[in-house]
Amino acid sequence: MFNDVLAMMLMNFSCTMFLLAVFFMIVNGLVTRGRVSKYEIIFRWMTLFCLGFSGVYGFVIHACFPMLAAATIGWIDSPFQFEVAVANMAFGVLGIAAFRASIGFRTAAILGNVIWLWGDAVGHLNQLFTFNNFMLGNAGSWLWMDILVPAILVICLYQLRKQPVRKVR
Repeated sequence: MFNDVLAMMLMNFSCTMFLLAVFFMIVNGLVTRGRVSKYEIIFRWMTLFCLGFSGVYGFVIHACFPMLAAATIGWIDSPFQFEVAVANMAFGVLGIAAFRASIGFRTAAILGNVIWLWGDAVGHLNQLFTFNNFMLGNAGSWLWMDILVPAILVICLYQLRKQPVRKVR
C-alpha cells in the first residue's frame, strides 16, 4: 500500500509538489494573518516546490534514470536526456533562489521557467495529438502542471510588481 502511494507520488511529482505548495500556502496564510500579500505567499511556495524541487527532481530522473524517464514519457532513450536534466537543474535552482529574491530576479526566473514549461507543454501536446502518446509522463499531471504553474506564477508576479517595492525578508 505505502509503496503504491509513494510510486504514484513520484510518478506525479510535479502534482505532488503542487499539493505540498498549497499546504504550505495555507499554513503560511494562517500564520501571517494578512501581514503578507497572498500573491507573495503563493509565489514563494509555488516557486520553491513547483519550480525548484520539481526541477531538481527532473534532473535526478533524467540524469540518473534516463531509461525510466524515457519510458514514462513514451520516448526512446537519447543522449539528449542529460541535456534535459541539466536544463531542469538550472531552472529548478532558479525556482529555489526566487523564493526570497528581488522582483527583478523573480521576473527573470519566471520568464525563463514560463518559456521552458510552456515549451514543454507544446511538445507534450504535439506528442499527444500527432503520435497519440498518452503515456503518464506525457499526457498526465506533468502536462497540466507545465501549463498551470507558470500561469499562476505570471499572475502572482504581475500582482507583486504592482505593489510598492519592499525589501523581501
